[in-house]
Amino acid sequence: PLADAIVGCGLPGRGMGWYHGLQLLEGKVPGARLSDIVEPWFLGGGKDSPPGQEFQKVVADWGAKGVAFHASVDSGDLFKGATEGPKIALIAGRTPDNPKFFRQAIAAGATHILLEKPGAPTVGELEAMAAEAKAAGVPVYMGFIKNISSYVEGALAAASGAVGAPGLETKLVSRNAYARDGLAECFARNSEGMLKNMAIHELALACQFWGMRASNITDVEPHPEGCEVLTLDGRTDFAKIDITLVNDEGTKVRVSADRCSGDGCCAVVTDTSNGVVLYEAEMVEGERAKAVAADAAAHPDWFSYLYTQAVEYAKLKQVCAAHAIAGTTPPGVSTIEIAIEALKLAEYLTPLLKKKLAK
Repeated sequence: PLADAIVGCGLPGRGMGWYHGLQLLEGKVPGARLSDIVEPWFLGGGKDSPPGQEFQKVVADWGAKGVAFHASVDSGDLFKGATEGPKIALIAGRTPDNPKFFRQAIAAGATHILLEKPGAPTVGELEAMAAEAKAAGVPVYMGFIKNISSYVEGALAAASGAVGAPGLETKLVSRNAYARDGLAECFARNSEGMLKNMAIHELALACQFWGMRASNITDVEPHPEGCEVLTLDGRTDFAKIDITLVNDEGTKVRVSADRCSGDGCCAVVTDTSNGVVLYEAEMVEGERAKAVAADAAAHPDWFSYLYTQAVEYAKLKQVCAAHAIAGTTPPGVSTIEIAIEALKLAEYLTPLLKKKLAK
């Protein structure tokens, strides 16, 4: 079977890498096996801290199931127990650490990389990583899970079916459930900023499916009631944004992100010339909402995004594993080239919006 190594595990109920590993252990990805976990902090400098001691429970539990644990990617033992099949390194560390992990994983024998968003802190770093992966012949899949979500597929179909409508606008909404008094910690943990972190999903969608580029944007319209810039503990970032982007073909995408408005995401396609809503859907609704509510009740201490986006997390790994085995390119899954364009858009918009909103 295909071997998966998680780089940057984090703690149970909190770390995205941990949840990817849990899904692999639970058999949610046919044909794939969790072979290795790399956790540089809780097996390194933070080993003796209370969270580090908590992590030892994961080591004991998953180690008994055949998972090898490492404090570094370049330990020399990564994929040691893997078969001759593809070897995917799923990199889910902190954004500033991921470029180093990326290079180390390729050197350690990864045949494919699944890189969590945004991939790197800057455009330049991500461009260098893309070049190195290409030179090594290692395909890179990006962890933009919304690109393969049914609610986005529906919005894309509705927008494509209404091309030519005079006021066609697609609105992509992302909501997190942070408390206001937790925003300082949020700003610190996601130091790259909202547009490179929380809202990078929506920017990647705008780039991949709606043709947005930093180089072709002709108008950026902030909606002031949906925008807020805060400075907390010396860090300035957005608590929420709501902006409409227009490119040189007249395509309109409205991106709305709010850190403190509950959890979830949705898409709305509207003909703004007459106010007619052509499509509207949440990522989680109907029967799926019931399952998410059950998970919330069962795991009240987990970060909610883990179970609200569980379907997409599993689907992404399933699609990437199947195509890695077949040696083909997975449709819909974001490439590192799209991730570069999304980061370019974030780097273009961040100073522009801060300036506009300061007026």
